[in-house]
Amino acid sequence: LANRRVSGDTIMQWQSQARLVCMVPGLRGVDSQILVACGVSDVEQLSQKRPVDLFALVGPFSRTSEGERIIRGGKKPDLEEVTDWISWAQQSRTLKAAA
Repeated sequence: LANRRVSGDTIMQWQSQARLVCMVPGLRGVDSQILVACGVSDVEQLSQKRPVDLFALVGPFSRTSEGERIIRGGKKPDLEEVTDWISWAQQSRTLKAAA
């Protein structure tokens, strides 16, 4: 892309976010943005997290300026929501190429 604000790393983050949303039923775009920003970029990794450990990453991140920008005034994730993300990841679907 001929846009100096969009780096290769940015595109890789977008790809990871899109994969998470496509594979994890119930996961929203904002959830995937938070997860990728916290270093959780694939379904396998998410499905094996312990809720308290994941919340230890997500909770503090959601209070940073980057986290608040992603959340845009919405509800910050709590332990129950993070637990749902993990449960949903354990029931993930596979990606299929379009015919």
